[in-house]
Amino acid sequence: MNTEQILTICEYDKLYVRQNRNLKKKIISEKDAAYLQQIVIDNSPIFTFGNRCLVAQKWVGVVALPDYTIEILPKIFDEASAEKSRDVLVRMLLVAHLSTNIRQIPAALSMKKQSLMEMLIETFLVELQTYVDSGLQHDYKKVSQNIKKVKGKILFNQHINRNAWNPTHFFCRYSSYQEDTGLNQFFKACLLCMGETTNDIRNKKKIDELLSAFYYVSSITREEALNLNIEFTAINIRAEEAFKYGSMFLENIYATLNAGATKIYSMLFDMNLLYETFIYRAALTAYGNRVTYQRKAGYVVSRNSDDKKFICMRPDLTVKTNDGTEIIIDTKWKIPNKFAKESDIYQMNAYSTSSQRVSKVILLYPHLDSTVKMVGKYTFLLGTGKTRVLEIKTIDVTKVLVWNDFMTDLRAVINE
Repeated sequence: MNTEQILTICEYDKLYVRQNRNLKKKIISEKDAAYLQQIVIDNSPIFTFGNRCLVAQKWVGVVALPDYTIEILPKIFDEASAEKSRDVLVRMLLVAHLSTNIRQIPAALSMKKQSLMEMLIETFLVELQTYVDSGLQHDYKKVSQNIKKVKGKILFNQHINRNAWNPTHFFCRYSSYQEDTGLNQFFKACLLCMGETTNDIRNKKKIDELLSAFYYVSSITREEALNLNIEFTAINIRAEEAFKYGSMFLENIYATLNAGATKIYSMLFDMNLLYETFIYRAALTAYGNRVTYQRKAGYVVSRNSDDKKFICMRPDLTVKTNDGTEIIIDTKWKIPNKFAKESDIYQMNAYSTSSQRVSKVILLYPHLDSTVKMVGKYTFLLGTGKTRVLEIKTIDVTKVLVWNDFMTDLRAVINE
């Protein structure tokens, strides 16, 4: 039975703060508000404090409070379709973070009535079970031990120190074929971290079952697990999918310790960065190595005395066309009030003059009623030389649920 209680909101929604909690009306308690105000990622709070309310910011994902979970979905979605919204968000995350083939989304991640974090944990456990069923990876590891039979090489200095009065033992160094490998240590770290995080009874039970398979594997911290250098070969490639999901979990799980020594876990993603990376990965699927991400497009100024350059321009995407010209695309998730931000227009103007190879520049927003009004071609009036055009376009990210439709739209947007 799943006991998880979820309060679903969107980016920039308000949570009202009162003495008593009423989740149906988006009312949280003062104690809950105190928890949420402590969560800061990259010096950026996930909520700002308003007039007896908290306002969600640019982060999407989940915050697991002691009694319930707050789920923050992208603002473009309607709350009435939370399951669909969650499914779209999950697919965007998989494409952006894991480069997963969208046609191979696991069933556990499809239209579930769970929070994003529980969905990710469940999917990891499914993939890890497949790896465990095929047998844990073993590897040879150098071991130094005081043993009764000579094995490998006797380490004479240690042997004399240890066994001068114990002739029945030999201090040896030898290769042992064992399961205590870096990959298995990584998986055990994932299981231990997930065990602390999950509120789902089924997930807790599955984690306990799988931990028994890693009984003889050393425990390491989350930080140590993320610093492991795991290489995949024909021998351990069967564990790669589980490793991807585990990495995504460990890299994005945050623990905040409040004054009462209660750990508050959150898994949050910067929606602006997610959208940018998602579009890049999708474009990479369509255009291969003709797409580059944040490539240097030139510098804005150089110092006369020594020609030292300053302010490097790095557009989100650059697509090289068949005729050798370049299309520059900047993704913008945050929805402007009436028109594109002034700073964004100046930036696109600079991109358009960065090279003779640039054939057009595109500002790409998510498809909404408010952004559709901006769609069109605009001529830059600043500068001299050839006429330079800015194209403002939108794309419907909900079409990621039908991958071929989304890719057709993306190609139409770039329209090389």
